[in-house]
Amino acid sequence: MDRAARTDDYTHAVLRVPDLDGRALTLRPRPAGQVAGTFPFDAPVHVVTAHNPGGERPGAAENAARQARLEAELDARGLRHWRTVAGGEDGAHAEEGALVVGLDDPAACALGAAWGQDAVFRWSSTAWTVLACDASPSVDLGWTTA
Repeated sequence: MDRAARTDDYTHAVLRVPDLDGRALTLRPRPAGQVAGTFPFDAPVHVVTAHNPGGERPGAAENAARQARLEAELDARGLRHWRTVAGGEDGAHAEEGALVVGLDDPAACALGAAWGQDAVFRWSSTAWTVLACDASPSVDLGWTTA
């Protein structure tokens, strides 16, 4: 799959946070400007994964090991984070990640790039944004939560 197709997948990804301070949260992308639900943070947050860097598909064991190393890095940096699963609505493809508080966009993109990612997500009260980890343009979407 080429980079454009992989990046397009980000715009359709559903984000599941199994335990966000005691409750499950599901975020679904919507057209830009359409926001429904409660944004539970004081500032934008980011979602980063270590799974499937670039066009590679290293398998479940290596993806789990990479994700554990990413989470250890977040812990070492003192960044609060929650486990996430992002993927298709039908669950056919899903990747674990981390919802991270305390990063700005350049730091989130640098972290994603360090783990071989094409993009990371930024979630704010006004948008669900796909932030490219290179110089490609961002894609702003709306969101709804359940």
